Amino acid sequence: MPRSLLIAVRFHEGRYHGVADGFDGAKGWPPSPARLFQALVASAARGSRLEADDQDALLWLERLPPPRVSAPAAHRGRDLKLFVPNNDLDSVGGDPALVGKIRVGKIWRPCFFDANVPILYSWEFESGEAMAGRVCSIAERLCQLGRGVDMAWAQGQVLDQERAQAALEAHSGALRIPGGAGQVPTPHRGTLDSLVERHARSRTRLRTERTGRKQVQTFTQPPPAYFGRTGYNTPVRRLHFELRSPKGGFSAQPLDSAFPFVASLRDAVAKRLMDSMPNDSARIEKLIVGRNASSADLARRIRILAIPSVGAEHVVPSIRRVLVEVPAECPLRLDDLKWAFAGVKAPGLEQGILVSTTESRMADRFCRSALAFETITPVALSSAQRRRIGETGQKSARERQQEERAAIGAVYQALRHVGIENRPTDVHVQREPFQKRGALAESFARGSRFSKHALWHVALRFGSPVLGPLFVGDGRFCGLGLMLPKESYDSLLAFDLGRRVAQRDWPRLVQGLRRALMSLDADDRGGVKRLFSGHEPDGSPDRSGHHSHVFLAADEVNADLDARTRLVVAAPWMVDRTAKRQPSDLAEFGNVVRKLHDLRAGSLGRFTGLIPHSVEDEDPLVGPTKTWVGQTLYVATRNMKRADDPQEFIKSDIVNECRRRGLPKPRDIELHRVKVGPRGGRPTAMVKLRFAVSVRGPILLGRTSHQGGGLFHAMTSPPTRNAG
Repeated sequence: MPRSLLIAVRFHEGRYHGVADGFDGAKGWPPSPARLFQALVASAARGSRLEADDQDALLWLERLPPPRVSAPAAHRGRDLKLFVPNNDLDSVGGDPALVGKIRVGKIWRPCFFDANVPILYSWEFESGEAMAGRVCSIAERLCQLGRGVDMAWAQGQVLDQERAQAALEAHSGALRIPGGAGQVPTPHRGTLDSLVERHARSRTRLRTERTGRKQVQTFTQPPPAYFGRTGYNTPVRRLHFELRSPKGGFSAQPLDSAFPFVASLRDAVAKRLMDSMPNDSARIEKLIVGRNASSADLARRIRILAIPSVGAEHVVPSIRRVLVEVPAECPLRLDDLKWAFAGVKAPGLEQGILVSTTESRMADRFCRSALAFETITPVALSSAQRRRIGETGQKSARERQQEERAAIGAVYQALRHVGIENRPTDVHVQREPFQKRGALAESFARGSRFSKHALWHVALRFGSPVLGPLFVGDGRFCGLGLMLPKESYDSLLAFDLGRRVAQRDWPRLVQGLRRALMSLDADDRGGVKRLFSGHEPDGSPDRSGHHSHVFLAADEVNADLDARTRLVVAAPWMVDRTAKRQPSDLAEFGNVVRKLHDLRAGSLGRFTGLIPHSVEDEDPLVGPTKTWVGQTLYVATRNMKRADDPQEFIKSDIVNECRRRGLPKPRDIELHRVKVGPRGGRPTAMVKLRFAVSVRGPILLGRTSHQGGGLFHAMTSPPTRNAG
């Protein structure tokens, strides 16, 4: 049964002088697992000797995976310079009376924290409970952790994993979770032996050797201790709430009321906390309201995000949820904040209250990583305001360009202020919303402290993924500047050809694309994997039972069907939801497709400088939406008999295709340009599908779907009565 070893370390005083432990860089807080392990070794030692049982227990401990660590919030004090004798008495002739002449300054800058809150270290193990008990007895002998002035004591417990997890969750400090490579020193196989050897060598590091008639004292540096290096993540703590009416339904707030809504909610929560904890009023005002906060307090302030509903094409983006982010450095207890928010009634919330919830799917849409972001509430850029013009006034194109250029520069500064080091490759600013049901930037000025001319909608694109939630600008603590990640699909890539190709030539274009990809994937013997060839290694057709090779298509966005602007390569698991993906398939797909920069398509010419890009949300290929319009002919998957009705035959075939691809059954199928050969065969048609729920693409159906047939686009126009 899985068990946990939980060691709680308490300091006599709320100060710690250790530095450069790997956590938080040079700050050195909290003490690393390696430093605790050294303290345990020192506690177990009797002079230079370790008892056999203690040695076995420490050897067992160093072989365990790195522990989780939860520590109270701490801040660095001011620098204190102390002058101490340098270890260089020979420079003054070895006279101890002259030691004052070789003093050097040492900088001390302790961490301050709440001494009543312990540091928790939690190791997980499968076997060795007796060893864990021995480590607990060693921990009880601990008297110091860090430098010599950092007096401490510890207690160990062996718990089941559920109780250990509950203890970590109830702890008021920030939880640090190990994962991957990093810089935090941790005990590792061989650490104990290296510490024992270092101690033995330290005792003989000064030696007196005779050189002729002289005696010379030599110094030998003892070998360093051996530790592993581990990366630790400090996840932001999040609280989720919903706006509910007295009857239990959602009490939605307008999107453009984000600023007054968050500001009133913030003030109500701060008042509730200050009334219950008057001694902490100053700290609460700094970390919640932001009043009298210093630059060092910005990283510790809680963030209140008004979460609008997003997703489906026609959803109204009203505020129905609230996400509260509590930074790891914030000293306010999580349970106190949860109590303060739950049930609060602030001005503007007369029709509802905040209800705590564990449902986080809508908020998670804003917390994912992405390459592209778009504001859903505008960014406040006080340093880049548009010029006010009267009703009859006008602005020249040059003036508008200058205003947008100043706003883009302010966006770069705003990103730097929130700690985004990944500089965007593209920035676009405008007054209009990017979402179809969004609101103009100036409409958010009502009830805020910002001029409507300082509000901008912003779109960002980065060269590497950035983790959300991303909220920037001067009003980021009051609901403004919230950005929605645009999901991109690494398994769905498109190439912009740079010119238009007639639709009748699309099959030849796709055929050239298939040949190019197979050539890029071919090995030294000319073999091509099934992912790009659709054939088994022996050359026979694919027998996997599902679609296991790429889908290729040509389409054009925002243009008539007789034009062509891009080529699309979709991995089989993107189109066939029932297809099984091997762990190496995604890397293989990306490695081959992203090599394509030059395409020869026979008489259609040569296309050079091709750059693959991931298709993103709201692209016509992915939607999501309920209505999908065919862009290329659908070809039935089987032959029609003479007695069959062509339209009913095609509709039945489409229903079966949707079922095979893992799609829901269409609620309505509309056919146009139905054609049947003189001897029956496979009928074709242009198709329009309507589903009962929103469906995410890409959708390619029918016999020729791997060559671009049966390609559908999401219908972006507003629904009509006849559209279902």
